[in-house]
Amino acid sequence: MKILRNLSAACLMLAAAPVGAQTTTLDFPTYQLQESFGPWWQALTAEFEKQNPGVKINLTNAPSNDHHRMLTTRFAAGNPPDIVHMTARFVWGYGAEGVLEPLDRWLDKTDIRKSWVPNQAAMTVDGKTLGLVMLNYGFGLLYNEPMLKAAGVSVPTTEAELIAAAKSLTKVKDGRTEQYGFAMNTSTSSWGYMYFMHFHAGRDRELIKDGKLDSQDEIARTLETIDGLIKAGVSPKGLDNTPMRRLFWGGQAAMYIDGSWAPGYADNMATAAVKDGWRVAKLPFANMAGGPSNALAMPKDIAPERKELVWKFIQLAASPEWQQKYAEVTGNPPGRVGMVSDAAKAKWPTLAMFDAAASAPSRSHLPIGYESEFTKISDIVANEMSAMVTGKFGSAEAAKRIVDGINRDVIRK
Repeated sequence: MKILRNLSAACLMLAAAPVGAQTTTLDFPTYQLQESFGPWWQALTAEFEKQNPGVKINLTNAPSNDHHRMLTTRFAAGNPPDIVHMTARFVWGYGAEGVLEPLDRWLDKTDIRKSWVPNQAAMTVDGKTLGLVMLNYGFGLLYNEPMLKAAGVSVPTTEAELIAAAKSLTKVKDGRTEQYGFAMNTSTSSWGYMYFMHFHAGRDRELIKDGKLDSQDEIARTLETIDGLIKAGVSPKGLDNTPMRRLFWGGQAAMYIDGSWAPGYADNMATAAVKDGWRVAKLPFANMAGGPSNALAMPKDIAPERKELVWKFIQLAASPEWQQKYAEVTGNPPGRVGMVSDAAKAKWPTLAMFDAAASAPSRSHLPIGYESEFTKISDIVANEMSAMVTGKFGSAEAAKRIVDGINRDVIRK
């Protein structure tokens, strides 16, 4: 609590610019302001303003589902934010469009490269570093312990056990589902694709590797598992992240998969019973899909003096002091290696597990060799999977459509 009190105090300390001085305002929209990351971003922003009199940051929240769309629209209109905070898997696409400023001339003067998580390498596009990883994906299986105990179900440790548990934990009365066993994202968003990759990578498969698309049979096998769970009624069809999370934290679902940020939802989404009964375990797969979660970047087409200020902000965020606070305040493993303190582990009991998960993935959620085409590939997979779970066609046809779509629009066979 002392850390949060100190940070809250920092948020209130607004440096006064000299009388008559012109104020420079940096625009900074983020999708994390209303999550557990919010107090850290607010405190970091306040500290930056304190260190740079005459500079203000317009820190605003953009809902996660709309954030990437907003960035794309603003870049296309020639009006990007000064500080670009984005889901890291989109850095490649923006890099291909040439709208991000390479950070190498600044990075080369710091210790950041040698001190950062290995997935920072994924931010290099055509030999240029276009973003700084703020968080690696570390996923876990969140579960409602009282629900599992009441059903006599053990925490699943394999895919087969997960499927069996999800079915056992689903409760239907008079044709109405009172409790879902395993809430799943099967929407047309990029997170629908990510859920597909949990299962696909869990079987030790990459969607694309070395420029080669996985076989139609293997893709169909993963889709068949997902379709089977939906047909068994363990989850509503077509859920996106927000309704999926509401089912779990509202006590209507027994399990779901989420990242290291999930404990932050306990305070503002959980019912009293769930707040006392939720737990998290390692994903029940032999392999995990991982990669960089989100990154800070800089637009190419802003004035040089604004670029220098944006870099100062990124460098402050990357400093050991603020990286340690990142773990302590948000409960997430930071990008700088070795910054998870004993205080952070004591405050966030799940942090060590998520930190290990973020360091352990053996498969990537990114389409290797086609990272710049992530949006197109994600849309193809998620759209066909979503159509499958609504009953338009089966897993074999969905797999064929995915293979045909990626070969036609991406690999261009």
